[in-house]
Amino acid sequence: MKYLFTILAVVALSSVVTLYYIWPSGSTKSGDTALSVNGHMISQKQVDDQSRKQGYHSGEANDSVNSFVTRQLLLDEAQRLGIDKENDFRKALKDYYEQSLIKVLTDRKLQSITVTVGEEDIDRYLSCSGKMFTFTRTPAENGKILSEQGRQNSVLFDDLSESLRLILANLKPGENVMQFETGTEVSMISLDKVEDADGFEPVPYDRKRVAELLVDYKKAAEIDSWIASLRKKASVVVYGEEAKND
Repeated sequence: MKYLFTILAVVALSSVVTLYYIWPSGSTKSGDTALSVNGHMISQKQVDDQSRKQGYHSGEANDSVNSFVTRQLLLDEAQRLGIDKENDFRKALKDYYEQSLIKVLTDRKLQSITVTVGEEDIDRYLSCSGKMFTFTRTPAENGKILSEQGRQNSVLFDDLSESLRLILANLKPGENVMQFETGTEVSMISLDKVEDADGFEPVPYDRKRVAELLVDYKKAAEIDSWIASLRKKASVVVYGEEAKND
């Protein structure tokens, strides 16, 4: 699920830049107007909402007002300099909009996914500890398995990366599974054999932590499968450099 965290991180960064430039609505004084800054009217409700969000107490009401004044002065200065009309700023808005859509979509998809991890799943993972796993990783490109590039490895289960442990713990010798990256098949993992490793004792993994890892793994697998299905239904054309230069 690394790509999800990447999306969230980018959206968070974009939010800081973009929300800074959101202009307050209305410039006409009304009965609820609390203050005016360079002709921009700010209602008492906006001030009160800001106070609640930032945790201002009654004795700190001026802090909320000063926050609005400073914000509006900076917005006015940014507009005076024409920052809101610059291509980079408009691109940032477009990127923020697209990333926000993706975040909302993936959040909703994650909320809709229900997975079950039983005691047998945890036991199967724990039973792998202290054993030697021989597996083959074969690259995939555009849905095609590049068999001639497959590489076999023999590694102690506990020395594997967390992602590989989760994959291999769910396979039996002779089985394989596709490994995805942002919904794209990048390799096929085949489990060749599992052997006892002399001189290595099983690691006492925490069952609760293992259960959490398995839940995340199963959800990630559902997300990868979902994105892969979107790709299969889509028309995707990747043009080569020659086509780009025509």
